[in-house]
Amino acid sequence: MKKSVDKIIITNLPSFYKINLYNEINKQCKLLVIYTWDHSHGRNEDFYNGAMQFEHIHLKDRGFKRIIQISKILISTKYRELILSGWDSIPLWVGAFISAKRKNAVVVESSYLESTTSGLKGFIKRIFISRISKVYASGKSQKELVDRLGYKGDTIITKGVGIFNYIKQPAYIERGQVTKFIYVGRLTAVKNLHFLINVFNSLPNCTLTIVGFGELESELKSIASNNIVFTGAIPNKDLPAIYQNHDVFVLPSYSEVWGVVVEEALNNGIPVIVSDRVGCADEIIKEGLNGLVFKNNDEDSLRNCVKSIQEIELYNKMREYISTLDFEEIENAQVQCYI
Repeated sequence: MKKSVDKIIITNLPSFYKINLYNEINKQCKLLVIYTWDHSHGRNEDFYNGAMQFEHIHLKDRGFKRIIQISKILISTKYRELILSGWDSIPLWVGAFISAKRKNAVVVESSYLESTTSGLKGFIKRIFISRISKVYASGKSQKELVDRLGYKGDTIITKGVGIFNYIKQPAYIERGQVTKFIYVGRLTAVKNLHFLINVFNSLPNCTLTIVGFGELESELKSIASNNIVFTGAIPNKDLPAIYQNHDVFVLPSYSEVWGVVVEEALNNGIPVIVSDRVGCADEIIKEGLNGLVFKNNDEDSLRNCVKSIQEIELYNKMREYISTLDFEEIENAQVQCYI
């Protein structure tokens, strides 16, 4: 007799926010999660922390053996839906073509901003999409990607990529000045930190705290002025105190699929400034209410956002609005998209 589950998910890594999401889904329908362990590098150790309360399999084989392993799992399991975490690895393609199209769904976290829809790459994505009956799109920019690929099936906007370790919203407390800015993330090229540092080098009355590690750390430190501080990696459990000790979170990425850190910053009560290349900007940022969006790689645009958010009446209006957000309700809504 075949083993029976409600949904099978094939994904790459057991990140903490995906584990949280799958645990919540599993409370209402039985999951089997297959981890492929593709694309693993440059993360804090606690990025993978979390007790998996759902059935899961870690693929150990590579190459053709892995294809056989996935095929055996799918053939020997009865399921209602196969959820693929994208289209960028062989196991995902194997799943799409072994499983019946009517059962196939894909999670789309890439957006039209950084994922091409033309030429050979666009053609290949269209082949994959032709095997899909449902799309779980993180937000508007992600839905736009599949629309441009000509997808005509069912699309559900989840408004998130997982459940981070949210806390109860801090109470609104008026602040008298806005000078302490913070970035949290990897120190890699796509985060556009040379650009960020150049802007804050010209803002001596503001401080910028850079939390994280990566291959660019030494280079970035060499160009930073005295108003910029590097902390290195900080455990996730200690981040709330760091966020709440600052006034504004800044994410300057020129390529960012979503940006869970934006949600983390908002959950800790501080407004955000993000580039227009950040995937969650269309879905999460409400201009003038919880944050501001600047034009990618435009130093004047970022400086203008910094100047605007330092206007204390606007800033406190944002903080007051952010304090009313209910992240438990927000994350519940995301879970229900998959049920």
